[in-house]
Amino acid sequence: MNFFSLVFFQIVSASQAGDMQFLDMRNLMNPYLTIKAHRGSLTALSVHRHAPIIASGSAKQIIKLFSLNGEQLDSITYHLTIMGQKISPVSCLTFHPYQVLLAAGATDALFSIYADDNTQAR
Repeated sequence: MNFFSLVFFQIVSASQAGDMQFLDMRNLMNPYLTIKAHRGSLTALSVHRHAPIIASGSAKQIIKLFSLNGEQLDSITYHLTIMGQKISPVSCLTFHPYQVLLAAGATDALFSIYADDNTQAR
C-alpha cells in the first residue's frame, strides 16, 4: 500500500489528558498506536493536509511535532526573550494547507508562525 492510501484511511485522535491515538478507519475498534503526547492539558491538535506531520499544543506552553508514525520530531517550548515569553499556553493550532507553516494561537491573544528550515515565508 502506498503512503497516500494509508493517510486516506488514518484518523488521529487526542484527549485533554494528553493521549494521542492513531486509528485505521477500516478497524475503528482498536487503535494501532497510542502515545502519551503530553502530561495532561493537551489543548490543540492539527494534522497537515499533505505533509506527514502532526502538531499538538498544551496549556503548559509547549508545542510538539510528531510524524504519522507517532515519533516525536521536535518541540517548541517556553523560554524568555527580550520581548517577553516566546510561547504562552496554546489555545489553537493550524497548518498552512500547502506549505509547512504552523500557526499557533495562545491564551494571551498573541499568535506565532513557525516554519521548517526549508520554507520561505512571504
